[in-house]
Amino acid sequence: MSDATNRLPYCFFSSFSGLKTPLLFIFALVNLFFSNTSIAQETNSPLSFYGIGEINTEGTAINAVSGGLGVANSNGIYINNLNPATLARNRYTVFEMGVNMEGKAMQNNERRSNTFGGALAPITLAFPMSPKWSMSLSLRPVSGITYGTFSSHKLKITGEDSIITTYSGSGGLNKAVISNGYRVSKDMYLGLETGLLFGVINKDISTQNLTDNQSYLVKLADRSNYSGFQWKLGYLWRPKISKNYFLNIGATAELSQNVNVTRSIEIQTYSSSGISKLNADTLYRNPDLTTTLPSTYRIGVALERPGKLNVSLDYSMTKWNEFKNTEGKNDNLSNSYKVAIGAEYIPDFEALNGYFKHVMYRAGASYTQTPYSYANGAKLNDMNISVGASFPLRNISYLNLSLVAGKRGTLATNGVEEQYTKIVIGFTLGDFYWFRKPKID
Repeated sequence: MSDATNRLPYCFFSSFSGLKTPLLFIFALVNLFFSNTSIAQETNSPLSFYGIGEINTEGTAINAVSGGLGVANSNGIYINNLNPATLARNRYTVFEMGVNMEGKAMQNNERRSNTFGGALAPITLAFPMSPKWSMSLSLRPVSGITYGTFSSHKLKITGEDSIITTYSGSGGLNKAVISNGYRVSKDMYLGLETGLLFGVINKDISTQNLTDNQSYLVKLADRSNYSGFQWKLGYLWRPKISKNYFLNIGATAELSQNVNVTRSIEIQTYSSSGISKLNADTLYRNPDLTTTLPSTYRIGVALERPGKLNVSLDYSMTKWNEFKNTEGKNDNLSNSYKVAIGAEYIPDFEALNGYFKHVMYRAGASYTQTPYSYANGAKLNDMNISVGASFPLRNISYLNLSLVAGKRGTLATNGVEEQYTKIVIGFTLGDFYWFRKPKID
């Protein structure tokens, strides 16, 4: 946490046993990379129908508990996925992973529904390459599609025959990332993130004729496979402004990118149970489509007293007016922005005893104008507060817990309201001995 962490020696693997955790990480990364399923399975969300689905934060449990901020935050222990420039302050190997759990209550003027779900948080391994250069490998959920609704109507006014139509979406996008952070001078850091985007999005419409003799199900299956690259530039300036305090100013830029899409539409016939496929015909297939993803810009400022206190403020903007789907349409998405504030406090990081003196306590809040709007033109806004802490395990390892409570939209303004509670559990696992200079007798 303190600058003393930056004086830890860097090195290469000292023994085969030291490779155990990095190799397990690489194995898990490859296994997930070649999986066809998304690692971002969330609660039911009708808004995920638009664009590429609901966007997931790239941050960890530590970012979540501080209002989702972190562009200017770096303490040399945890990994900051939001700004690659901050990696240069990590002087030893750290592995981070976690899970997000969310309970959600959605309501309009007629009904209310409750759902619960979960998703993997980003999985990241960071390690030093030289005294000024650190690198990380990461697998991150980018977006998730999870919605489902249905309608029914009678075939005859006086009859019992009816048709049920179901609209459902699943899948999402993920990103395999290589990030580099380099210390240019005493106070300045630069970073570059290269990401390989991949994933599948399914949007299906199913119709079932509920008659005595014809209870089969017909599905129009729309499947899109995404692949492409994304880049992010990062900057951090960290001058010392007094005996005990540093001023951190960070910024990132992720430019608009075109990604490749292979889209196919099939008409499929199933048995009444919807399990056994009886027939399938391809109506459309095009492997040469593209989708234009929006650019995102972030800036943050933090006042830091190493090993004691950090107070931060972030602002980010995503230009969703740049988004174009495979049909060249924008899905009526507008530019969004987010403002977040957060703080971290440690009672006494250098204390020789007293477990809770080493706990990192955090709190934060954020306000987001989402890219979604309703027929009356009213924007859908998101507000939340968060609290949590990082509990020491051993060496430089921590259990990170955060609780986030928020609300998106209001019944009076939008006609719909969504209240949610998230619990984020993460692990920061570091070891002084994964990378070190070998001793010569």
